Amino acid sequence: MAEEKKENTAKINENKQAKLKAKAENAEKEEAVKSQSSEELRKSLSNKNSDYVFRLQKELEKQGNLSSEDAKAKVDALLPEMVTAQRRGVTANNLFAASPSIKADQLLHPVQKPKTIMDMPFWQRAVDSILLMLAIFMGMYGLLSAFSNQKQIQDQSGYGVTSIIIISVVMGLFMIKFNELLMPNPKTNKRPKLLKGILISAGFIIIVVALTALLALPALKVLNPVLPGIVYLIIAAISFGVRYLFRKQYHIVGSTFAPNPNPRRK
Repeated sequence: MAEEKKENTAKINENKQAKLKAKAENAEKEEAVKSQSSEELRKSLSNKNSDYVFRLQKELEKQGNLSSEDAKAKVDALLPEMVTAQRRGVTANNLFAASPSIKADQLLHPVQKPKTIMDMPFWQRAVDSILLMLAIFMGMYGLLSAFSNQKQIQDQSGYGVTSIIIISVVMGLFMIKFNELLMPNPKTNKRPKLLKGILISAGFIIIVVALTALLALPALKVLNPVLPGIVYLIIAAISFGVRYLFRKQYHIVGSTFAPNPNPRRK
């Protein structure tokens, strides 16, 4: 039994070594492919792949009105991948899952990776989100003021312009962090931990409550005046306008509520 066990162990080790050796050889071959010139790679193509390359280049010239040199350059960029797949028994047709005609169209009109909230600088995300929240809250409070008792509104610090601005800023920043929690980091492709998200949310809520309570103090009411509803509606309209111009200036795609737009072709 002991000898049989040793033999089995030896066979397993031999198989592992063989697999590691084959893996290392494949890696060396792939590196060698990368260092080869396009002419050398073309010579190593099988008849099927050579025909695919020929037809693909012709389709590029036809569909894209490209010169033979430009079409050849686009095809040459695919050769290392094709040769590597060929050594595994995969033809170009199966590798790209597309005929030369379709592949040419894909090369000429590549699918543009959609921009998301995460692709924009933080300050642009923050400004866009804050302006949106400011417009929403100013509009909401403006409409509430128009249909509420003015005397009661004057006594409520929550209707003060400073309170609304603070809530808009904090909520705008919160939505930015909320999107970061929902969407993976493009560099690490990882999402933050749930506990971190809960702590961040709690922190924003505490900030809003604390600042609102502070502005409700009689001594600070002068810093938080309650304005007429029409003024809030005007501020809301201005906020929407400024946000529109800001997004147009910096080509911002998506928004706080839709951070991940659908992909578009160039």
